Amino acid sequence: MDTNKDANEYWKLETVAFYALQSLRGIGFKTLYNIASQGISFRELIKTNDCNYFQQTLKYKLDKAISSSEDEWQQLKISLWSHGVELARKYHRDNIYVVFHGQDVYPPQLKSIPNPPMWLFVQGPLANLHQKSIAIVGSRKATKDGVWLTKFIVASMAELDFVSVSGLAEGIDQEAHLESIKYSVPTVAVLGTGIDSNYPKGSELVRAEILAHGGSIITEYLIGQSYSAENFVRRNRIQAALAKIVVPVEWNIKSGTAHTVNFAKEYGKALLMPYLPLTDTNSAELQVINSYPYGMTFQVPHQIDDLLSFLRNPKDSETDTTTGDDSKNQIALDI
Repeated sequence: MDTNKDANEYWKLETVAFYALQSLRGIGFKTLYNIASQGISFRELIKTNDCNYFQQTLKYKLDKAISSSEDEWQQLKISLWSHGVELARKYHRDNIYVVFHGQDVYPPQLKSIPNPPMWLFVQGPLANLHQKSIAIVGSRKATKDGVWLTKFIVASMAELDFVSVSGLAEGIDQEAHLESIKYSVPTVAVLGTGIDSNYPKGSELVRAEILAHGGSIITEYLIGQSYSAENFVRRNRIQAALAKIVVPVEWNIKSGTAHTVNFAKEYGKALLMPYLPLTDTNSAELQVINSYPYGMTFQVPHQIDDLLSFLRNPKDSETDTTTGDDSKNQIALDI
């Protein structure tokens, strides 16, 4: 038996069923995530002959005309499957595909975190998610100093065989992606919306450049799913989990970036914070990084050699802390 062939066929059918179920009005991210977390196959769910099982598992009430008629029930399943096939083909043409938690090609660094993504929509090379990477994150309202530091960090990565990871948001994130393109550093944008959404407005231009230069766009959110504060917090855990080093640039304690810092600490990742002369060295942000066992701060340009040494050989900080309680290191957040 061709095991690889069988596995590929299984995941192809799982993708079709996944797209099909998303098309049901009222079926959202949390419902499908809970189903996948229980190890229930989307394909088996949509192919079941047990109408009650279908409704109970999805917590979805079918129209009585469908639930009381075998013919109507079968017709609904056929219609759903056809729609799933149509969607799978549509997104495949745009080089968008789904990678599930159970697949061998799923990024291993995401498997060990609490509440891992049960799937990822990926546009662009999947290989970027299997390379060592540095996440560069920071303020949406970047100053010239923040932009300069971002440029410096990415330029320092140019010959170090790292992939950059950021969130496509305005400010530091987009600067990290654009500088990565400039220096031929593959870059991964982790979205807080569905893969078909262009958020923030105008980001489609940066996104097109990322893809044109061998980068990748990824998200766990469903087709058509919009943004929310909760979505961006969850998104930040993916950025932290993918990276070997997390670099917060121009951030503060009460910000979205603080979530990424917290996730990095929870997962035992290395944290690196560059800063410029005249920066308040007693700032809460610097103290948070310096008090973390795998955190280091660097004044640029005076500590350039130390900074480059850290990038080339960060302390192996990925330990068993992925499921531990790191409450003593957590930052009080207010977003």
